[in-house]
Amino acid sequence: MPDTDRLYALASTYNHPWLSDEAGPGLLINDAVVAMRWYLTHEREENLAVAGHVSDDDGATWQPLPARELLADAERALVRAAQAPGEEARHTAALLQDALAAEAADWLDHRLRHVQPDDPAQDRPNTPAPASWRRGGQIWALALGTVPHAEVLAHLTAQHAVPQPEGTARLRAAALETLGALALAEEPEYGDPAELLAALAHMNRLTFGFEIGQLRGLAQDAEQSLMNHLITRLPETAPVAEAHPDPQHPANQAARTYLRRLSLIGPDGEERLLADAAHDLTKALAAAEDAEQHPAPLPDVDANVEADAIPGYPKHLPGELQAAAQWRLLSPAARRSAEQTMEQLVRAATALTQSTAAADPNRPPSAQEDQALLAHSRLHGELDELTARHALLMHASVLADAEAAAVPATHEAIVAAAQASEAQAQPTTAAEVTAAQEAFMAQVNAAEGRIAETLDAQRQLTRDALHRIFPQAVTNSALHTVRTQLVEHSGLGLDAYNQAYRAMRETGHALESLVARYRSKTLEFGRPTVTTEQLEQARTAAQNADSHFADLQHSRPLTLRAVKALDGAAHLDPSPSDSVATRAARLAARLRESALPATPTAPRTDAAARQAQQHNLQTPQAGPGISPS
Repeated sequence: MPDTDRLYALASTYNHPWLSDEAGPGLLINDAVVAMRWYLTHEREENLAVAGHVSDDDGATWQPLPARELLADAERALVRAAQAPGEEARHTAALLQDALAAEAADWLDHRLRHVQPDDPAQDRPNTPAPASWRRGGQIWALALGTVPHAEVLAHLTAQHAVPQPEGTARLRAAALETLGALALAEEPEYGDPAELLAALAHMNRLTFGFEIGQLRGLAQDAEQSLMNHLITRLPETAPVAEAHPDPQHPANQAARTYLRRLSLIGPDGEERLLADAAHDLTKALAAAEDAEQHPAPLPDVDANVEADAIPGYPKHLPGELQAAAQWRLLSPAARRSAEQTMEQLVRAATALTQSTAAADPNRPPSAQEDQALLAHSRLHGELDELTARHALLMHASVLADAEAAAVPATHEAIVAAAQASEAQAQPTTAAEVTAAQEAFMAQVNAAEGRIAETLDAQRQLTRDALHRIFPQAVTNSALHTVRTQLVEHSGLGLDAYNQAYRAMRETGHALESLVARYRSKTLEFGRPTVTTEQLEQARTAAQNADSHFADLQHSRPLTLRAVKALDGAAHLDPSPSDSVATRAARLAARLRESALPATPTAPRTDAAARQAQQHNLQTPQAGPGISPS
């Protein structure tokens, strides 16, 4: 039910310590309900961490998307669907609402009965332990920003061997406690120091309780917000924050360490622990002051930093999903095929939910269920293939842009060398003329060498993208298959182009003929030979044919240009794999970025704005809980 212009990009990363691959499955979709259900199905502790981004301008710009905002979008879409006219539409919305609650319960149950990889007993317990219920409530509140509703809890308790009514109470209480701490983190000015210290201790425990994934980033962000405000409120740390506002300053760091210890001890804690914390703060501040009075020598800074050989390159695309969305802004044919596939996938997901809800759990799946499941799986595969294909074309298009930008960059380098040569004193002897010419050529060769290095770096980025997206394309025959997929299977081949041209001519001639017959008012057996309905159908067919051919006219040259650039990078060796530590650091940075709150973006304006976005791409440059319908 895509009734919004928002585009959702959900990328996953394997975070299991025994898995070496970094990238997991992803989804690029314009439907919030399908996106939220995909998140609940794939986001799993010690397996996959899902990072979301959202675009309000068809993929030109992106903002981080917290899961709670995605859930709120999905619920708003379901509420609108439930208010639509027609009993069937309301019944479908109720089925989707119940399916979303069931999948949310399964997601929460996975957290409740999670088994650590190093646990000797790898079997999941039949019933969660009391402490697990509390942890589940903290996770739900931290990730989804609310308290689970009765529908989710009903699905959840039905999965356990022994009912635990007190477990759901613990879960809701833990969720409320975490939501209170998050509320103080968002508006710390409304809390007194004791409340802020308690909230800081709560978030500190959550930070250490979640070793990986988005949840740790969310807890750390809330902890930092509380710390930034609390450090200016306590008399022991306020002078330090005023004198050294930089959080990276050693004195400021010492004050933050003291606040963290104080939150864990409690303002009314044991006197000995409070005294030890105060003593350590005084000692750390003295060491920081001594280091400030005797600073270490700064490293020499190279003042002769050269500008980019090709301005804006090498260019790194943010991710495969975002790259695919950017390609669809450039190629109307790609955009049309993606929108059609997304709409078909949304309908298939709804049909699968309907067939599953009507199925008898005590009988084998019916033919209708099997067909719905096959259609859903097939369309998911088609959308994944489209996304991969469009992402690779965007990577190749950026390389083509870099190669095109290298030409004026080379010309400007020659002009700059000539101007530098003219600024020197005019040579008077043959030796001076030779030396000037050699200096001119040396400057030109150095600039051309930097341009070549930049192009090689961009080609390597494209080659690495090809290796990630189509790892089988390592031979000439396999590369030919990739070209076929990018051009022929995208409906952009020469035969498809000629066929679209013939269809445009034929529908145009048919429309002209019908218009002439309609205007002649010829009657046949007392009735006109051409009716108004036939004329409108012919006009619609002609407009569709014209639009399709115009899309091909625009998209085919762009695709061929990208494929040509891809050929130049395909035979490079892929970059060496990163170390485990490097991958882990990049994963932590990516998940932390995805946990940042999204800022609202302006909605689309008009066709002129979209054209401006397309031009720019070609140049350098707390939500509600799951509620009943």
